Amino acid sequence: MADEVLTGLDGAVLTITLNRPDVYNAINRAMHDRLREALQEAADPAVRAVIITGAGRGFCAGQDLREFQELPGGVREALEQTYHPNIRAIRALKKPVIAAVNGPCAGAGLSLACACDVRIASSESSFVPGFIGIGLVPDAGGTWFIHRLLGFARAF
Repeated sequence: MADEVLTGLDGAVLTITLNRPDVYNAINRAMHDRLREALQEAADPAVRAVIITGAGRGFCAGQDLREFQELPGGVREALEQTYHPNIRAIRALKKPVIAAVNGPCAGAGLSLACACDVRIASSESSFVPGFIGIGLVPDAGGTWFIHRLLGFARAF
């Protein structure tokens, strides 16, 4: 689990790196758990800013759908145990949180980036909601964040 998310403190800036580059940093349970720990570390007053990025060629491809099919309980329960606490933790930080988007950003990965205060994208970045393609309503705050960031007409 420890290698699903890497953290590094450089001065007062904590960098959180999603670290499953072989699957474009698709989020699994272990990554959720480690991200939660990293966000608790980010709450330390010595940390003045947080950067969230992805290892390899992508920021985050969203949920690891292979694992999601095997989670016990329903989708709502899984979201309440995984995504929602991490999104709430990002929003509760009283310091700037920057999404350094270095490649594809899809599904819940897009929601994760939108939960941050600022998004900085490389020329290799792409933003894909993706939910409709798999028959889901946007989760992890996507419907709330995207229309507030883009305006209703562009989000729609």
